[in-house]
Amino acid sequence: MGTKLELTEKNYRYLFENASDAMWVHDMKGVIVDANKAFARLAGYNRKELISMNVMKILASEEAIGIAREVRRKLLAGEDIKQPYEQRFIRKDGAMVIMEMASSPVVINGEVKGFQHVARDVTEEKSVEEMLAKITDGSPIPLFVIDKQHEVTHWNTAIESLSGISGQEIVGTDEQWRAFYTRKRPVMADLIVDGASAGEIGKHYQGKYKRSSLIDGAYAAEDFFPSLGEHGKWLHFTASPIKNKKGEIIAAIETLQDVTEERQLAENMHFYVQQITRAQEAERKRLARELHDEASPPLLLLIQRIDAITSNTQTRVSRSIKDRLEDLRRQAVEALEGLRRYAQDLRPRILDDLGLLPALEWMAEVLVKEHGIDAHVEVVGDERGLPDEVQLLLFRIAQEALTNIRRHAEASKARIILKFDGNIVLTVEDNGKGFELPQRIGDLASAGRLGLAGMQERAQLIGGELTIQSELGKGTSVAVEVPLGID
Repeated sequence: MGTKLELTEKNYRYLFENASDAMWVHDMKGVIVDANKAFARLAGYNRKELISMNVMKILASEEAIGIAREVRRKLLAGEDIKQPYEQRFIRKDGAMVIMEMASSPVVINGEVKGFQHVARDVTEEKSVEEMLAKITDGSPIPLFVIDKQHEVTHWNTAIESLSGISGQEIVGTDEQWRAFYTRKRPVMADLIVDGASAGEIGKHYQGKYKRSSLIDGAYAAEDFFPSLGEHGKWLHFTASPIKNKKGEIIAAIETLQDVTEERQLAENMHFYVQQITRAQEAERKRLARELHDEASPPLLLLIQRIDAITSNTQTRVSRSIKDRLEDLRRQAVEALEGLRRYAQDLRPRILDDLGLLPALEWMAEVLVKEHGIDAHVEVVGDERGLPDEVQLLLFRIAQEALTNIRRHAEASKARIILKFDGNIVLTVEDNGKGFELPQRIGDLASAGRLGLAGMQERAQLIGGELTIQSELGKGTSVAVEVPLGID
């Protein structure tokens, strides 16, 4: 029994001395009787200096002494105290250390002989908190901060106004979700403070988030929150990790921006552009029909009459007049072909009569026959019917891409790929000279790429996403992906 007890005491002594948390024991007068290595490092003294030192010597202020006395009183009286609690010490070098402490009485034979303490240095975290307090309190941007335990530490005035929840009500709780959702779920800051992967973030913000290009480990998203305000609000929000000197995440800050007005404006613009595009296509269709049905027949009749005159053996026509008639016929044929070509460009009947795939194949044939570019169409997956507007706008995107290839790319080959999968993806690629892309696709118009900007607008009208890749000397690829479920 004696050996087992000695072994237990030996193990306890090893754990005590090598613990990462600061640990020490003092008697009823405050004289330190034992301290581990971590406490010695934290206090800046060696262990020999600490033993027999009164703990009052290293308490930072009268306030700290008052806290120590109040904790002692409550422990002796058997009253509950909130643990861990905050305490401030002065190191040997004069620097102040902020600690989170837990204390308990040392009881021997039923009598309190002293007190033992376990502490963790939170000076860095507290300095970060103080800095954040200065930043958040004066910021006009709605923001909040949560710690590693997901508790709100800062909730500024701007987010009080946005959410209708006061800081007094929310700070110290893990109920930040209440500002945005009707039931508990992680907000972006919760995921960031846990070091969540992009895949985990995607589970909560599917298709609505992206990695920040400015802040390492930060993510941004945009979403609609129906419970905010009278009619709900669109928010753009960014959550960023706060790290200590070791690179460990100790908190997360989330900033929010009300973009409801911008969204409504964008939706209105989207609606007007959609209406303009529809009106434009209707006018194209009308003009194409008039060219085909009204302008073409007289020219065709003129050609037939010239043929009748020149082929009539009973009518004697001089050679010079016959040459003039043949020249007139040639001009009429060219005019008729031009009219038909313009009508096809305005609104190819093959698109309305047979659908998108035959229309794409027709455009590829034109590239081969008229411009000597080796072009073909590939279909991946099972072809399925598409709404008229989706067919039309995909055709227009392909038409613009092929026009660019013909006019600018100096390409010898072109390929059109129509892929039916979870979504529909139309890709037009070439082996031409390529070009330098602007940094953002939204800068296409300002960079003078109006055709590409028009493709982007058309893709957005059907809920699609346009991707452009180009490399000097290696060609260009334009792809638009559209959800198949779109109406």
